[in-house]
Amino acid sequence: MSPKEQLVVIGGVAAGMSAASGAKRVKPGMEVLVFEKDSYISYGLCSVPYFISDDVKEFKDLISLTPEEAEIERGIRVFTCHEVLKIDVKEKSVLVKSRASGEELPIRFDKLVIATGGLPVKPPLPGIDLDHVFTIRTLDDGINIKKYIDRQGPSRAVIVGGGYIGMEMCESFRKRGLDVTVIERTDRVLGTMNSEIAEVVEKEIAAKGVIFHRETSVLGFNGKNGTVTGVVTDKGEFEADLALLCVGARPNSLLAKDAGLELGVSGAIRVDEFMKTSVPDIYAAGDCAEAIHLVTGKKVYVPLGTTANKQGRVAGENAAGAGKVFDGIVGTAVTKVFDLEVARTGLSAMEAEREGLAHFTSTIQGRSRSSAYPAGKPIIVSYIVEQGTGRLLGAQMVGKEGVAHRIDTLAACLHARMTVEDVSRLDLAYAPPFATVWDPILIAAHVAANQIKKGG
Repeated sequence: MSPKEQLVVIGGVAAGMSAASGAKRVKPGMEVLVFEKDSYISYGLCSVPYFISDDVKEFKDLISLTPEEAEIERGIRVFTCHEVLKIDVKEKSVLVKSRASGEELPIRFDKLVIATGGLPVKPPLPGIDLDHVFTIRTLDDGINIKKYIDRQGPSRAVIVGGGYIGMEMCESFRKRGLDVTVIERTDRVLGTMNSEIAEVVEKEIAAKGVIFHRETSVLGFNGKNGTVTGVVTDKGEFEADLALLCVGARPNSLLAKDAGLELGVSGAIRVDEFMKTSVPDIYAAGDCAEAIHLVTGKKVYVPLGTTANKQGRVAGENAAGAGKVFDGIVGTAVTKVFDLEVARTGLSAMEAEREGLAHFTSTIQGRSRSSAYPAGKPIIVSYIVEQGTGRLLGAQMVGKEGVAHRIDTLAACLHARMTVEDVSRLDLAYAPPFATVWDPILIAAHVAANQIKKGG
């Protein structure tokens, strides 16, 4: 009797478990093995800041599926604390090491999905390996940060990097009573945001007691008895009981590279629309893989949880014999910064400039609800528009309410390659508790369309 067809998945978080589950849906008789080097699978990494802030009390609340549930409910065998050391393309096997026993075993595969995720960028700076210099890319990272705050009560946190995670962690640390300083090497927070949006965010964090240093470069970390005491920059040293590195992510693609798979943008694993790699029967998905940007038509590396889940599902289903396509992304993201909702989709003005696209930016201020209805809040909407064609290239928003779901409407417009004139004609819902009769999305589109008519 021949053995069952076997799928091996490397990585058990968003893309990995989506791939495993997708394969079992398409081909229930397929043997699916998942190897995860860390302690947990299928958790919400984006919720970790709210666990550290104590809004989420237990880390178990972030876990949507346990290894036991995966096996009982889905027929997927999951091995946590098992690291894949090598992929043997010729023999179609992976070498797996148990972190508990140290034992190494070869495991055969018929199909393989690589979902090794991303790694935090850790520049080779003096003192970067001191105790209490943290990164935040896994649930274990979040657990370690929260334990340190709970047990030792640090009072001063320095966040290196003013991107999405850096901004979210400002709120987390302030809620835990820490003094917070943010160091950013560029001229603004949320570096891909237009200046009008970034300025609103900077005012918000300042109002909440966060000190922000722009255009400041970190040179290293000072410590005492192996523990961080300060962050050294080109503008002086900032005292710290806790330092958090939030300077971006890079694809965890070394395993694939060593196996001879082709790499693409930013060192991510090269994949096609079926999530196939350059080697037959091997797929890749999530933060280790590239994607097509639907606005430019080019390959990009944009590590987001929503993308990881979708790519993983397509990779797993195709490994099981389906012919699904992952069309691409428009880079939609939203974050909460204290009382603000901040969101973007498509290209920023800086990205459009980098792509050589002739464009202009059009920004308006609207309201989240009718002015006759109490509690409405201002919303700033900024469009990036292609000159000549009027095609919407991107959009950004900030406000205290009504932002998170409006950005989804504009993401759909980008998928449809709509012009701002098209956007201005959308039939959007209206009722005073939810919107103005001319929604900010429509007002922004009309203003941008008029700018085109005037030759803007």
